[in-house]
Amino acid sequence: MLFRAFHRQIGPATDSQALTAELGSTDRGEDEGAGGKDTDSEGKTLGKLSVLRTVTRLHINARPELQGPQCVARRTYSISTETSDQLFVAVEESSCVCMQCCGPARSCSLQGFDKNADCVFWFERPLRAEMCWLGCCLMEIRAYTPEREFIGTVHQRWSMFTPYFEVCDSEGISAVRIQGSYCNTRCLSEQELQVVSTIGESVGRIWKRWPGYKEECNMDHEYFGLDVPQGMNLNTKVLLLAATFLLNHMFFEMS
Repeated sequence: MLFRAFHRQIGPATDSQALTAELGSTDRGEDEGAGGKDTDSEGKTLGKLSVLRTVTRLHINARPELQGPQCVARRTYSISTETSDQLFVAVEESSCVCMQCCGPARSCSLQGFDKNADCVFWFERPLRAEMCWLGCCLMEIRAYTPEREFIGTVHQRWSMFTPYFEVCDSEGISAVRIQGSYCNTRCLSEQELQVVSTIGESVGRIWKRWPGYKEECNMDHEYFGLDVPQGMNLNTKVLLLAATFLLNHMFFEMS
C-alpha cells in the first residue's frame, strides 16, 4: 500500500518505476468505480485530485534524511489532511549535481501518487537563478495532469523587498497571488505567505512550522503546508499545491 511503502522509507536508489511497482501492489478494487473522472472548468481530466475539493488544509512532510554529507537526488513527501489522512505521496526527482550546486534554485520534477499508485499530478520546475534583481529568469513551477495536459503556472514576479508570485491558469490568466513579508528568511522556524485574490482579499496561506528537534535525522524544513477555503476552484488548489513546493525550496528548507 502507498502508506506502507512510504513508512518503509524507500531508499533514494529506488527509481520511479520501482516505486510505482511497489505502490501498485495494493488492491485497486475498492476504489474503482468510486474514483471516477472529474474535470475542471477547462475540461481537463483531474481524476482523483477531486478529493481536494473538500480539503481546507494540507500538511506536507518529507521523508527524513540521514545526517552528514550525502547526495540525495530523490526526495519523498507525504501529503495529508488536517486529520492526518494521507492523500498522496509526492516524489521529487532531480540530480546530485543540480541538488548540490543549485540548491533552492534547482530544476526538478514532482510526481504525485495516490494510494493505488496512480499518478495524480505532475509538477515541473525549470532551472532558475536564486536572486534576480533585473526581473529576468525568475522562479516558476508548472502543473500538469497525469496525461500531461497543462493546468497552469506559478510565476515569481519582480519585487524589490517582498516575495510576490502570480498563479495563472493555462491561458495565462491570473487566478490568485501569493505575497510574503519582507523578512522571509530560511532561519525562521515559522513562516507564512498569504494567498490573496485579484482584488486583494486574503483567501489562504502557505506556511512552514518547526516540527521539533530530531537528533537522528534532518527535520529542520520538513513540515509545511497550505490553507485554502473549501469552495476554491479545484484547478487553483492544484496550482497552489505546486506553489507550496516551490516556496518550500525557495524559503523554507535549510539543507
